[in-house]
Amino acid sequence: MNQLYHGSPALFDRFYLVAAGSATGVKFGYGVYLTESEASAVHYSQPRNMPLTPQHYLYTVEVPALTDDNHLVSALPVAQSIIERVESKLGITVPDDVRRQGKEFRKWTGCMLTGGKKAGLEEERAAAEFLDSIGVFCNVWPQAQTKPDGLKNMAVFNPDKVRIVRIEQIGITLKNGKHLLVEGSKKEIRL
Repeated sequence: MNQLYHGSPALFDRFYLVAAGSATGVKFGYGVYLTESEASAVHYSQPRNMPLTPQHYLYTVEVPALTDDNHLVSALPVAQSIIERVESKLGITVPDDVRRQGKEFRKWTGCMLTGGKKAGLEEERAAAEFLDSIGVFCNVWPQAQTKPDGLKNMAVFNPDKVRIVRIEQIGITLKNGKHLLVEGSKKEIRL
């Protein structure tokens, strides 16, 4: 299992995707957005371009361990075993140019499933559901594009693959355009 974080102004006991993509889009895929960086989760507990919300929560979660054939990496080639499962299930050949990057593969898959010309919310949702059904549970990308081997972010396609292990109410402050944790403000929440 991998331990990651999620920040939110909402208190909940499990993840739902009912409103996924409605506020910030689905740039990295349809799913539950998580990060290996606690500081990033704290920052994202405040909705973008909104007045400071009164409540902020930091979720510590567990997801399945990454293996070569259970996830996509946005900027890297797709594992051959994933391509074979997609081709077998859809009955078509994945184009070479699509195989080179997980993000293009994900978008192509969604368009193939919906008949769409450009990957939007509907295509991303279709790709997420399909990929999850064949054992691909998330999309991964580096937190900083300049540090591809550094901390990672992920979009988990199926919220049932995310298990909340701790919830903490936190205080945040704004400094140099970043929302930062107020030292000593963490208070564990029991649901």
